[in-house]
Amino acid sequence: MRLGHRSAQKRGAMQSLCPICRDTKGQWWSTVERAQQAQQKRREACRLLTSVITEDQGMLQHLKNIITGNMVSPWAKKQDRVILLFEDDEQVDKVMHFLSEVLERTETDKKSADPVAFVMDVLLPEATVHALRAVHSISLDKAKEMYMRGTEFDSSEITQLGEQLQSQISSKARQKLDSFLSNYKKALECEEFLRRL
Repeated sequence: MRLGHRSAQKRGAMQSLCPICRDTKGQWWSTVERAQQAQQKRREACRLLTSVITEDQGMLQHLKNIITGNMVSPWAKKQDRVILLFEDDEQVDKVMHFLSEVLERTETDKKSADPVAFVMDVLLPEATVHALRAVHSISLDKAKEMYMRGTEFDSSEITQLGEQLQSQISSKARQKLDSFLSNYKKALECEEFLRRL
């Protein structure tokens, strides 16, 4: 979740100080419970995305129009990194298999020189953006923005990950990290260092 306003930021700060926090409805949740709730919500959204991409007839026709050249995808000319919004490998496999099959079965004079790249760079983002639009009932522009932001994590998940990392780091590594942070803070306080930046 992107924290866009001050009260959300305060909740995130409070949560990092205390393992129990209050959600937007006033209920108290532990950090672990809230992280699990966020993960479950994201899994469900990804399940819906997968269903829309692989089962919706309008989506199928849209993809065929792109493959045949009847429509031009804005992703065909972009060189952005591939963004995956799916929670598990099974969902990714299902979507990639579906998109590859659609490409393979669609009759067209315009065959791609690199079918894997076409699926990854054009069909996957196109399908994902249109599925986001359908699942969240938002405009195409908002869906593109959501896609470009990538997977969003709740502050409780970030807190939980930080706690797990801290519990697993060795004392020697912790000393090196603390020393680095101390030197880094000193450097930031030094005007000479800042001028060189």
